[in-house]
Amino acid sequence: MEHGLIRLINSGGTSDAGFTQTIAVSVGNRLYRVTNNGSANGGPGTMRIRIARTVLGFTINSVFDLTAGRSVDVFGSTLSVVALDTLQLFGTYDTI
Repeated sequence: MEHGLIRLINSGGTSDAGFTQTIAVSVGNRLYRVTNNGSANGGPGTMRIRIARTVLGFTINSVFDLTAGRSVDVFGSTLSVVALDTLQLFGTYDTI
């Protein structure tokens, strides 16, 4: 199992680089568990997860929101996360 940290900190600028993080890029589809730990002070925070997966040569994109304190298992080759409503957002991800 590979373990990684999600750390999204928005510096207040208009660039997506501060609050978007690509957490996984693989050649084939893999199963990941993504956990939203919320903001630094323990407050609520919503994380948007974008998943790209390849099925029979076609790329399928999915997007959904994950609230603080929740985990989800996702299947894909590329995963990225975006902080929606807070300046700091933390979480973890594992390859299952």
